[in-house]
Amino acid sequence: LHCHGDYDKVCFAPEYWGKDAYNILVWLVFIVMSLISPFVLGDAEMFIEADPMMSPVHIVPEWYFLFAYAILRAIPNKILGVIALLMSIVIFYFFAFVNNYTSSLVKLNKLLVFSFIVSSVVLSWLGQCLVEDPFTLLSVIFSLLYFGLASTLLFVFMFSKKLFE
Repeated sequence: LHCHGDYDKVCFAPEYWGKDAYNILVWLVFIVMSLISPFVLGDAEMFIEADPMMSPVHIVPEWYFLFAYAILRAIPNKILGVIALLMSIVIFYFFAFVNNYTSSLVKLNKLLVFSFIVSSVVLSWLGQCLVEDPFTLLSVIFSLLYFGLASTLLFVFMFSKKLFE
């Protein structure tokens, strides 16, 4: 490193003291705020009295399961809905076997992957929406689009391997 003397070294103590003091100050403000007025940071839904016979409308799964929840709600049959829910997650394992980097259909692959991502994002948005008329119809449409794009991506991969090798 060629550090032969103290003239190349920097003292980090003032910077660390400043960062630590800033962190302690932020945490103290948060603790004092939560002790003085604890309900400011809370949600208003938490103060509604619980009804054991009815589940609340605003309860949704975590963000990473919203697309699967929208697919589950789109299918009225329970068994088919659960199968579609599982297949929507298993599809990601099939994509591990797809290697389209060497494909000559690069533009088509980019379009299909972009469309698949957009349909997944829209399904995630629909998963948190209420069960009302336009959202249920959109869930069905985008569920069909989701599975159609996934099967098309896998078909294009297999077709391009057979055609261009």
